[in-house]
Amino acid sequence: MAFGGENAESYYDEGLTAVMKGDVKRAIEFFMRAIKLDSSFLMAYHQLGRCFLRIGQTERAVHVLQQVLARKPTLIPARIDLGYALLQHGNIPEARAQFSQVVQVQADSSKGHLGLAHVEFELGNWAQASALALAARNLGSANFAVLFLLGKAARLAGDRPLSDSALTEALAQIEKPIELNPDAPEGHYLRGEIAFVQERYLDALGSYRAAESRTTADASYSAFGEYFTRIDVLVKQGLCLQRMGDKEAARAIGARILQLHPGHKLGKALSELK
Repeated sequence: MAFGGENAESYYDEGLTAVMKGDVKRAIEFFMRAIKLDSSFLMAYHQLGRCFLRIGQTERAVHVLQQVLARKPTLIPARIDLGYALLQHGNIPEARAQFSQVVQVQADSSKGHLGLAHVEFELGNWAQASALALAARNLGSANFAVLFLLGKAARLAGDRPLSDSALTEALAQIEKPIELNPDAPEGHYLRGEIAFVQERYLDALGSYRAAESRTTADASYSAFGEYFTRIDVLVKQGLCLQRMGDKEAARAIGARILQLHPGHKLGKALSELK
């Protein structure tokens, strides 16, 4: 029974608490219980879809979020989440359609523009992705998610000054959270992500190791729209070691990944480095 009683609202609140703690699987159980008690509880459906997306169950995320929008087509946050679920599921044209619909309804939607930037980035259209991320920033959302994508896209598009400027801003946004909560893995992981994009692999490796030491095996973490698990942190360590030329250490990381997740594609690739 939920702490607040056997009702949908209590289970929904428990689900939100579990999400904040990184226990997404437990959160799914709570949201599903809330829906069982109240099948009209649209917010619980929405959060359930977000949880499925967060743990990589994109097909289920798409299904649930489509149900939400079938009931309330004007719910922009759910449409944006559906766009990302479709993008992760590999349905790029439909993801573009969802983000485009957001921008058609709200021309000044920075989240809509950022979604379209992710679509172009996924397609390898670096200049277009950079331009859309820049538009999202100019619309007032100079948050980490926007700045990080802008930094990645601009770098791949060959605009090093814009990339460095965006990544410097992004780094400044996570330094304070790291200072306030140094035992949380999120800030260290994001610091590693920035260093990785800038090809500072030794610095990135140190940050990823700091993040790993602060994770637990079954938890899922999120910050500023970036989701990761301990396995994701290990993969990034392996990639850093590979790029630094330490293939032996990279293979060892690959072996660790396979112990935790047999059949993991990147783990297998790292373990078989020649």
